[in-house]
Amino acid sequence: MEKHFVPEKVFLVFTIFIGLFFVFFIPPFQSQDEPDHFKRAYSVAVFKNFSVKNDSKLGNFLPCAIQDFINSASDSGKEVNFFNPVYSYSFDKFKQLSSYKIDKQKICYTDFPNTARYSPAAYLPQSFGIFFISLFTQKVLFLFLAGRIFNLIAYIVLCFYAIKSTPWLKWLYVLVLSCPMSIALASSLSADAVLISLCALFFAKILQYTFSKQNFLNIKQLCILALLSVLIALTKQSIGYLLFVFLIPKSKIKTNYFLTLLIVLLPAFILSGLWSYYAASVMIPLNNSDAASHIAFIINNPFSFLILVLKTIFNIDVLYQAIGVLGWKNIYLDSFYYIVFVFICAVNIFYRPDAKADLNILQRILVIFSVIINVLLICVLSFLYWTYRTTFSYIELQGRYLLPFVLPFFVLISSFINPKKYKYIGILNTVFLFLSGIYLSLKIIQVYY
Repeated sequence: MEKHFVPEKVFLVFTIFIGLFFVFFIPPFQSQDEPDHFKRAYSVAVFKNFSVKNDSKLGNFLPCAIQDFINSASDSGKEVNFFNPVYSYSFDKFKQLSSYKIDKQKICYTDFPNTARYSPAAYLPQSFGIFFISLFTQKVLFLFLAGRIFNLIAYIVLCFYAIKSTPWLKWLYVLVLSCPMSIALASSLSADAVLISLCALFFAKILQYTFSKQNFLNIKQLCILALLSVLIALTKQSIGYLLFVFLIPKSKIKTNYFLTLLIVLLPAFILSGLWSYYAASVMIPLNNSDAASHIAFIINNPFSFLILVLKTIFNIDVLYQAIGVLGWKNIYLDSFYYIVFVFICAVNIFYRPDAKADLNILQRILVIFSVIINVLLICVLSFLYWTYRTTFSYIELQGRYLLPFVLPFFVLISSFINPKKYKYIGILNTVFLFLSGIYLSLKIIQVYY
């Protein structure tokens, strides 16, 4: 019976159903930063890839209906923000929203500073969906939903092949990539879903190529790694994640090892560098931050900053956010759900159908180093460019930023553990996902309707 519970197929079925439920039943802009993601995705869809500075604002000239639609989606007549009270929606509200149509003759400057600097790569699925549907209708609600749907499709496809490719921990891949936070991001217009799925596939391919019985990597495989590297580097400039490529041993590269990997990574470094140069030229302070004062704090108090990073990472709220805090960080799930989710993940580390993750000492060190460097870099950037200017005892770190590093961390942990066979692990995981899907659906209906 267990053979019928194939991890990637279970993931496919679960994410299609719960993902589409989230797409249509989570109201517009009730996901973190979704108004700004919509504006950026729309601007990419109409080939306005470079943002425009206007005094102290950063955004672009878009149809006025975009901002009107966003404002109308809330009950306050303006964009929703973090920690705003959740309010009920109705089908009459959706009917009202469906009345907004794009009028290309009415253009307004619209700011979206926290997403305007992202490269178009972060919005390829969303913008393609918006562009495709715009060929048939100019209703803003349909454009919005198309962006969500295509983002979900891209996420499902990339993660499906990630689960299929990884030689170990397939069920843990399923759990992490279908946790409430992951699905909520994938079902929205968020660029984080693009990054998470690309990173999952990139890391899975590295494991597949490293531990397969194949003698040498071929040109096709190197090109796949190069393409994924470029997309990851351009999506929120996540260049640090590419360090995992050095898990591939020298024995797998037929020609010069470092030269080959340099050729693979060089396009990513060049394109990311060019986009970063542009992004720096249009950067404006976010959340009233002040990078200079925070840099000075780090230089003058390196030990205190390190303690601050550790306190931030090991904050229980960051764990909750990584598993799933929905809405604008204002919809927490029941504590019991978080406990059960962590328990199920732990069970899958000790009981699984595949063999022990066969990392050698150098590979373990590389994973530890890469995870630490990447997480530290995220904390530093959040401290510099997002944390309020007079705040030096807090880092504005959100749990979803750590999701790409959960899988490498699990692989590292599992490399020290000899797993036990449990023939019903697939059934256990499938039942958990089924019950999780019911619980999340009821939670959404309870909160919004």
